[in-house]
Amino acid sequence: MPFRINDIVAIRASVITPVCEDGRMPLRGYLDGFQPSVDASVLVDATSWLDDPLFWPAFLLAPGGSFAAAVAFDADPADVEAYAEEMHQHDSWPVISLDLARGHRLHILFRNFDGDSGWDYLVQPTGSDTAITAAALDGGFHGPALSWSELVKTASRPNVKHGQAERLLLLLPAIGDSGIPPEAHGVVTSAVTAVGATHRQDDVARELLNASHRFWGESDWGERHGLPVCLGGYSPRHSEASLDRLALMAEAFGG
Repeated sequence: MPFRINDIVAIRASVITPVCEDGRMPLRGYLDGFQPSVDASVLVDATSWLDDPLFWPAFLLAPGGSFAAAVAFDADPADVEAYAEEMHQHDSWPVISLDLARGHRLHILFRNFDGDSGWDYLVQPTGSDTAITAAALDGGFHGPALSWSELVKTASRPNVKHGQAERLLLLLPAIGDSGIPPEAHGVVTSAVTAVGATHRQDDVARELLNASHRFWGESDWGERHGLPVCLGGYSPRHSEASLDRLALMAEAFGG
C-alpha cells in the first residue's frame, strides 16, 4: 500500500477547531494549562482520518501498543510509521470526539507538545466548556479512565456517530482492568477485523489488551457509595476522589 502523503497533507490543511454548539471552546482551559500556553489553532478535527487506510494500523501502533498492526492491515510498516509521524507534528494536535452517555463528550487528543507529548482522554461534561482528564498516556501518567465493562457499554451505545468497533478501539488504550474476562480477546479480535485487518488479528488483540500495563500496571476496581473507583494509584477515579467527580465519570461511561 503506497503512503498517500498528498492525502494526509490535504487532511491536515482542513483544520477544524472543535467547538460546542454555542461556539464556546471546550478545550480552552486545557490548552491554557501548558507553559507556554497553546493556541487553539493547533487543534485539528481528525474524525475523517478514521476512513484512511493507514489510520487504524497507525493508531493501534501508537497509542494502541500493537506492533503487529501494520502486518495485520497488509500495510508497509514504513508507511505506517510515516503516517504516525504526521499525526504527531508539534504544530497540529488531532482531536477525535465521541459522544458519551447523558450528553457528555470525550475528546481523544494527540498532545503534541514539544517535550511532553502523549495522548489525553478528556471528558467534557454536558452543558460545560471544561475538560477533565480521564486518562493521560505518556508524559504524566493518569489512568485508567474506565474498566472493561464500562468500555463495552460505552462502545455499544446506540445512535452514535462512530461504529461499535471504532469506538471500542479508540477507547481501548484508556482502560485498565485486572479482571478482563476471557471473552474480551474475541471481542477485540472482531473489532480489529471490522476496521479492516485481514491478518494476525489475534496477535493484535492480544497486544492491545496487554498494552495498558505500560502505563499503570494492574488495575483493580471497587466501589465507594455505589460508584466505581479504581484502586490503582494513578487514576483520577481513585477512592479519595470527590463523589461529584466519581458520579460524573460513572454517568459518562455507564449511562
